Amino acid sequence: MAPANVIAVRTNHPLAPFVRGAVHLEELPDGLVIPRRFFPEQMEHFAQIGRQERAAATSGAVIDFVTDGTEVCLDCRIIRALNPRHMLYRAVMEGMSDGTVPFGLAEEGNVDGIDLVVDGRLVATVAPVDGTLRFAFDNHAHDEVEVRIYLPSIMTVAVGNLTTNGSLKPVPGRGYLLALGDSITQGFVCGNPFSSYPAQIANTLGIDLLNQAVAGHVFDERSLGGFSLWRGEAPEVIVVAYGTNDWARMRSVEGIEGGAKAFLDRLSWFFPKVPTYVLSPLWRVDEHEPMPCDQPLTWMHQMLGRVCSRHRNMHIVDGYHGIPKDPSQFMDGRLHPNQECMGLVADLLLEAMCDDSVDLIVAKHVAKRVVREGGLGNTKEFVSRERQIDRDTAARDNSPEEHPDFDRLVRTIWRLRQPDGCPWDQEQTHASITKNMVEEAYEAVEAIAAGDDVSLCEELGDVLEQVLLHAQIASDEEAFNIDDVCRKLNEKLIRRHPHVFGDPTALSADPTAGSASEALDVWDSVKRKEREDGLGKAGLLDSVPTSLPALMQAQKISQRAAKAGFEWETVADVWDKVDEERAEFEQERPGTPAAAQEFGDILFALVNVARKCGIDAEEALAASNRKFRRRWAAMERRGSLDGLSTAELNRLWDDAKADE
Repeated sequence: MAPANVIAVRTNHPLAPFVRGAVHLEELPDGLVIPRRFFPEQMEHFAQIGRQERAAATSGAVIDFVTDGTEVCLDCRIIRALNPRHMLYRAVMEGMSDGTVPFGLAEEGNVDGIDLVVDGRLVATVAPVDGTLRFAFDNHAHDEVEVRIYLPSIMTVAVGNLTTNGSLKPVPGRGYLLALGDSITQGFVCGNPFSSYPAQIANTLGIDLLNQAVAGHVFDERSLGGFSLWRGEAPEVIVVAYGTNDWARMRSVEGIEGGAKAFLDRLSWFFPKVPTYVLSPLWRVDEHEPMPCDQPLTWMHQMLGRVCSRHRNMHIVDGYHGIPKDPSQFMDGRLHPNQECMGLVADLLLEAMCDDSVDLIVAKHVAKRVVREGGLGNTKEFVSRERQIDRDTAARDNSPEEHPDFDRLVRTIWRLRQPDGCPWDQEQTHASITKNMVEEAYEAVEAIAAGDDVSLCEELGDVLEQVLLHAQIASDEEAFNIDDVCRKLNEKLIRRHPHVFGDPTALSADPTAGSASEALDVWDSVKRKEREDGLGKAGLLDSVPTSLPALMQAQKISQRAAKAGFEWETVADVWDKVDEERAEFEQERPGTPAAAQEFGDILFALVNVARKCGIDAEEALAASNRKFRRRWAAMERRGSLDGLSTAELNRLWDDAKADE
């Protein structure tokens, strides 16, 4: 319970809206939750290699909120405590007792803690205990301040029942830093979680932190299991601190480099446009002792440089020369940095970011780009709004299930592009198959017009083949893949149907649509807002593809202009415009470019007549084309048309028309 002098405001919903730095929350029977920073696939892998206990720690997880109060209380229960008999724990304690290791703000005798940070400034560190933790801070003016409670880096705790003596509301969503590495990145024995260099970097940049470092981890791509779920919520920046575990444990240099390549290649494939900084191993006291790989520690920097050079988004940072070669800079006197050294590592990485002109993050030293509602750590159970909508949809009766045939088709297209695949497929580019996309789409439209379901099924497959082939070409170029295509389409459909799925950003009630025309109005209003917010193409007509058939393009252009107010009042006014354009055409000399331009103006005016009358000009002309084909074929069935006069042809035409 909260102390008597605290006017408690107890949360009446789960902690999820207040937690950052976790991918989901594990709920316990007593209502407390454990923030988990790894997906189940990752935890299964870590269990296989004996890293599950370290991966279960709450490193990087924070409880983040805004309050105008001066006190905060939080229930805590230790799930996994520190082991005082562990050699690393003993080394730190011995260093503290003889004064060789400066411990900083954590309580004496502890190598981990819980931090209170107010408006980016560390206020207090307490030891984790079972029971209610109480934090007090100076806010006598009762201003609204952002309060962060950093959970332990090494221990695993469950938390809940957040209370304050003031207001309590979540912090708006924002981007995040993804930190990958081993025990140093996880924040081992640096004294308090806010002192870890990933926490310092994220705090400087004004973004959240997802710390996916695992103590003792040897790098492999299986530790990235589940990352595809993040492609729609990509981090603002990634830091990979490549520790010395591979160097100190593995004998084969080929194995070390192969593991680094597989890990970093896979990471870049997931996030090809996210600036990624790979920190080569820091200096360690025993670097001159014989190691199984029989390579100096500096070899790791050279090897990682070769791997990073394969990717445009990756930058190598020299960790070895970036910190003092002084045992007093390490908590254990050997390889785990103390608080001062952690600050040097943070500065080293921030300097590299500045040097690479990553304006999105570093130029202002505060990147508070708001991510869409449902961003990491900002929705129930840490799933995005799109995933929550999908859960609700999947729970409906007769909702579509999984589609294994689609996955098989994706793999088949991938196989055709492999070195031992089809030479034709291997050679294709986006440009080389552009016409194929158009042709297949028109063949599908023709099957629809004919009412031929068998042909339509086949033709839609041909259209899908073009989509998958373009997506595979892009994936081979590390631009995007079919999952990105599906995700972006799903996001757009949800965003442009607020009358179905709701609009979390709306200040008023969600729009309604009782008819198809009203639904189109909602769609267009969302598109306009996207242009205002910079999500869509800037100009009113920019989203009308220039590759469309001219008649279809003219109708779409005139529709957009009319909705912007550029419109005739009546159909008669448009017919007057047609007459005006015809008169201008007749004034030009036949066969000249000027005559062709004026004739185009006649067609454009006629398209507006069709639009005003509720007619699709493209479909109308296509129907006329089909009618002409049909009547001409009927004429040909009556006999040869060769040598017939115009009058005879006209009579046959009238007969074919009468037969219809």
